[in-house]
Amino acid sequence: MFGDDLMNERPKDAGQSAPGQMVPVYLVLERNSLIAEDIAGSLRAAGPCDVVHVQSSVEIANSLANHPRIEAAFLEMTYAQVVEAGLDKPLLSNGAQIVLTVGEDDEANVRSLGWNMLIRPFTDDMIRHAIRPAKPRGG
Repeated sequence: MFGDDLMNERPKDAGQSAPGQMVPVYLVLERNSLIAEDIAGSLRAAGPCDVVHVQSSVEIANSLANHPRIEAAFLEMTYAQVVEAGLDKPLLSNGAQIVLTVGEDDEANVRSLGWNMLIRPFTDDMIRHAIRPAKPRGG
């Protein structure tokens, strides 16, 4: 689909924001290409970045192998699905801020872990706000 191709296209200088500095890499696990492109477009509007779109949790392992640091991972998964798939530890070890885009019932638990929640429908501001450091509650 057109959204998948556009999201993985990068201009020649997309890998660097200034000499010697790498741009942030964002991972987007989203089955709906239009929603994925909305997230990618919002991230790109905030500044130079590389957005990697995957459509299943199985594809995340390849993305982690190809990118030593992930700034944030936007996951169309519930908390239980992330844990069951064993994605939490590898994402966190790659430096990723985990942002769930479904499973609002888990919001308190997710935020207590320092993860973020992006409630649908979302705006550009909500997407950019989701990648700011989360503050665990009660701590």
